[in-house]
Amino acid sequence: MAEIRSLQHSGWPGRFAPPVDLLQLCFLKPPSDSLGQRLRQGQVDALVRLVPLTITVNVLAALILGACLWRDVPHWEVGLWLGTLTLFCLVRQARVVRLKRDPAYAAANPPSIRTILPPIQFLSLLWVAPVVLWFDAAPTSDRMIMILVLFGIASGASVTLSTVPPAALCYVATITLGGLISMSRLDPVTIPVLLPLFAALLTYAVMWNARQFAGHLAATLVLEEKAELITLLREFDASGSEWLWELGPDLCLTRVSNSLADAVGVTPDQLVGRSVEDLLDPQGQVAAVSAGMRSMLESLRSARPFRDLAIPARSGRAWWSLSGKPLLDAEGRLLGWRGVGSDITASRLTGHDSVTAARHDLMTGLANRLLIRELLEEALLRYRAGHGGCALMLVDLDRFKLVNDTLGHGIGDELLCEVARRLEKVAAGPRVGRLGGDEFALVLTAGCSRGQLANLADEVIRSLSAPYRIGSSDLNIGATIGIAIAPSDGATEEALTRSADLALYSAKKAGRGSFHFFARCMAEQAAANRALESDLRSALKGGELSLAYQPIVDADGHQVLAREALLRWTHPLRGEVPPDLFVPVIEDAGLIGQVGNWVLREACREAVGWPDGARVAVNVSSAQLAAGPVLVGHVIHALASSGLPAERLELEVTESIFLADDSTTRATLGQLRALGVRLVLDDFGMGYSNYACLVGGDFSKVKIDRSFTVAAAMPGRPAERAIVESILTLARGLHIEVTAEGIETVEQAEAMTALGCGQLQGYLFGRPAIPTGRSPASDLTLGRSSDLPATAASPNLPLLPNKESRAA
Repeated sequence: MAEIRSLQHSGWPGRFAPPVDLLQLCFLKPPSDSLGQRLRQGQVDALVRLVPLTITVNVLAALILGACLWRDVPHWEVGLWLGTLTLFCLVRQARVVRLKRDPAYAAANPPSIRTILPPIQFLSLLWVAPVVLWFDAAPTSDRMIMILVLFGIASGASVTLSTVPPAALCYVATITLGGLISMSRLDPVTIPVLLPLFAALLTYAVMWNARQFAGHLAATLVLEEKAELITLLREFDASGSEWLWELGPDLCLTRVSNSLADAVGVTPDQLVGRSVEDLLDPQGQVAAVSAGMRSMLESLRSARPFRDLAIPARSGRAWWSLSGKPLLDAEGRLLGWRGVGSDITASRLTGHDSVTAARHDLMTGLANRLLIRELLEEALLRYRAGHGGCALMLVDLDRFKLVNDTLGHGIGDELLCEVARRLEKVAAGPRVGRLGGDEFALVLTAGCSRGQLANLADEVIRSLSAPYRIGSSDLNIGATIGIAIAPSDGATEEALTRSADLALYSAKKAGRGSFHFFARCMAEQAAANRALESDLRSALKGGELSLAYQPIVDADGHQVLAREALLRWTHPLRGEVPPDLFVPVIEDAGLIGQVGNWVLREACREAVGWPDGARVAVNVSSAQLAAGPVLVGHVIHALASSGLPAERLELEVTESIFLADDSTTRATLGQLRALGVRLVLDDFGMGYSNYACLVGGDFSKVKIDRSFTVAAAMPGRPAERAIVESILTLARGLHIEVTAEGIETVEQAEAMTALGCGQLQGYLFGRPAIPTGRSPASDLTLGRSSDLPATAASPNLPLLPNKESRAA
């Protein structure tokens, strides 16, 4: 069998049933290994199993003796003795029953030599009492019965208590001593000779029975141990494992295979007794860096099995794979540990076995996330030892999703393989890996100065941004990089990866196609965002969010045509939180759909009660549009539950929704338009600005960004004025309304009106404000969609001033 060959190859010392150590057998010396511990536990368990028989015999013998003494001894004395012995036996029997039926009690109060000896001593004293107190007063026939019962009880104890020799010997010695004191008066010569001789024979019987029991149990345990070892190898699928090891409950080695000792460079005897933590991490450096080491030590301390944990050994010069499982007794108490292991230093990097396969990306052949983590831990350990440096680059591909979405995953996979080849060519020194998706990593142990890293990052970006020829397609993507350097940016694998990830996020936010080094302010900003997100989630449940409305007026008469719903957050401690601070957090936290749905419901609920019949404008994010039918369903529900006519609802979107040229987006817009809802293209001219997005008649209005309206109203700005005029000309040709945003002065309003803009919005006509007399808001608790009332209170303008911002 492969498992037996593995046992032989590992040098695991096979053993037969060892000779019984007399001191251990008599509980005078602690067990030296797990076999000794299991043997001792077996001795105790065997005695506990015989307690019901022992108690039955003792109670029957007590009843016989009590019946014989009843005529000649005061009844109350016999009754007291008989009742005490019977009650004691019943109490011991109740404990045995509870030990079997109540695991919690058994774990808290396990049987041991300390819990066994006092009751046995007390029982033997109870049997000595009749001899000491009533032997002289009893007639000859009763004396003979008393002697026979006493010697019979002692003889039985040499069998039923023999698995725990101290208990049996204590019992026999007490009864012999009591009998010697009382019965020697019958025959001062014969009794003192015969009783000690009888006690010596019982002592021999106790020790013989104990040795026989222990020898048989040890042989059984050795056979079970061999079967457990084979089972262990099968469970861990470790027939090729190089080592076997065994720990005691104190996590010290009790037995090791020769091959493990050879790997450490010592003899097996030198390893036995050493703490596993002292062996693997004598200076505490490895656990500070390695997640695998921390996981293994935590599993050992909490008695949880572990499997195939890769840990750095010998200060990072080697890597071991370890698996182990706890050894438990019948009551679930920890006896020790047994496990397997092997040296994977070479096989994890090169080879064709499962160890190598588990550490390499199947598609690109690069190191995967697991191996990158191990390489980073190894680099950190070497840096701590004064050998080389340590830095991490995270590389994220720009516009890769567009390739996947438009050309398919097959082309995307080929593109990733080409990216991997370019990375290996450009970064010849560092170890390159693919973490997943379109994210790659470089682990550097040399050339870790900021200047060298900046040069390498520039070269990587240039290489990955060069055109690709995949099949018949010419593809162009880019790359963004985040860089972290040890130890300033992190002294552990987790900390360094987190720092590089924050630097990557910062670079992507700055515009992609660049690299950022980690800075402390990034971590502070991330912590602030996490705190803000936590507060925001509480706000969603606590009703701290509300809507403010800014009027959109007719350019000629300035009557209110619509009001734009803008999200506001009043925090109990932070006060008014600016939307440009919390709206990005809503988007990053994936709450934009939930919050946007609430805004939609609440805006419709409030608008239905406005006496002037103005329309309500609600901003819709690209994430909501991507949901397709879900958004349409939310709009239908909001309109139906509030009673607001569809033509009074305007949904504002930005040009960014057309970047992917997604058919789903077009279909969703068409379905919304079919409901009678008005669609508005917001910030027109600021982003994508593809006129094709206006074709098809989906949009009823476009809004000109304030940067154009403000500039066009100023003298000497012909370019911006020309842009505004072109937008207005286009809108007139398509029969689309136009709103000019950001109107703050009379001059700006007059300029936009003169150019032909039909609607105006800005501080000149009203700041975003919360309506007075607002009725209770609908439920914003996450995961709930409460029914909304059919009507709502009027906003009762004028409105309270507030800061203008874009809604979520």
